[in-house]
Amino acid sequence: MQRITSRLAFLWILLALPALALAAPEVNNGAEPSHPAQTMPMEELWRIGGLDDDENLLGVVNKVFTDDEGQLYLLDIQLTEVQVFDTEGMYVRSLGKRGDGPGELRFVTDALILPDGNVGLVQPFPGKIVKVDRQGIPAGEVRPGGDDPTKGGFFAVRSAAAVGDELVISGLKISRGENSRTATNFIGQLKMDGAEGQHYIEMVNTRDFGNQSIVEKDEFFPHENGWTLAPDGRVIIAPARNEYRLVVHAARGAPELVITRQYESLKRTSADLERAKAMMMPWRRRNRGNIDFVMEPTEPDIMQFHVADDGHIWVLPSRGVRDQADGVHSTWDVFTPEGEFARQVAFVCDADGQKDALFFPGGDLVVVVKEHKEALWAFQARGAENPDEETEDVEASPLEVICYRISPTLGRAAE
Repeated sequence: MQRITSRLAFLWILLALPALALAAPEVNNGAEPSHPAQTMPMEELWRIGGLDDDENLLGVVNKVFTDDEGQLYLLDIQLTEVQVFDTEGMYVRSLGKRGDGPGELRFVTDALILPDGNVGLVQPFPGKIVKVDRQGIPAGEVRPGGDDPTKGGFFAVRSAAAVGDELVISGLKISRGENSRTATNFIGQLKMDGAEGQHYIEMVNTRDFGNQSIVEKDEFFPHENGWTLAPDGRVIIAPARNEYRLVVHAARGAPELVITRQYESLKRTSADLERAKAMMMPWRRRNRGNIDFVMEPTEPDIMQFHVADDGHIWVLPSRGVRDQADGVHSTWDVFTPEGEFARQVAFVCDADGQKDALFFPGGDLVVVVKEHKEALWAFQARGAENPDEETEDVEASPLEVICYRISPTLGRAAE
């Protein structure tokens, strides 16, 4: 037995050597940037929604992106559609709708322009990407697992991104035991025929149905705001909840850079803790008292990030929306493509970072969705996949979408 164990250990070391040899270099930044802070005033182009807009109906806008014609796409997860607006803010058309027919889906969590030029609408479970063309005509599906409905049925897709011919998804594979469920969470490549490619990160989580305890830290995986596909095809992931750390993967390759920053985690208030607990399982609000939640005392260090066209990485830390000056939505940390913490930039606009969401759809545009956080909470509290189910009333103010143009020094300002 000792000989077998030794051989296995030796084999593990041999297998581990290539990974150790290819360990990505780390750039460990201090708490302060190398350049002075900067404010980023923005020019308003147009706005829709709000109390006085009777023409545009908005549910919960949860993603914004553009196409090569400059049109703006608003993903509405409540209405299960993508609304398209031209460069002047005029409504053009809607893509997708709730249903089980061609070009329809039961629920949508993400949307994107696919490598073939069609618009993809992400249905979480059974996991698939429903394709429609720019006019809304059904154009097929991308189903993980290919044409095998059994494999596709055990996939869940949470988010997706595409650059050029590269398609990357965040999802999980689910298998069930007699009294348990095992989920393999991953971020990885997906081909347009549904075949899987390389996984950049993977985590296995098994839940015992007899255990009424849910540990927030164990449930964490960077499915939505914890990863991005850069314009040059690199995949960047914030893999740990309680660490200020970004892992940069080469396009279709291994990690090539790790970026860290000294950061003091933001302690949660009692209200923060209650909201976080409610958001963990919003669809079980009436039974939540029977569950023992083990919550983290701090907010996640990294709340959101994106990569500008020139490769600069913009990171919103947990403190970036707290205690901001009047007229400032949020303050972002900006890193050079080489990983240097270069500058902090405050976005000056008509918005409140604790209530309103900020999206970077592409180019020099920034879109603010006012009252986003309360609207999202109300939608999830009703049960996203069962929006007609009766639950406790959670009211939210009407959304307002504001499209801004930012300074042409975006990204270059950090140098």
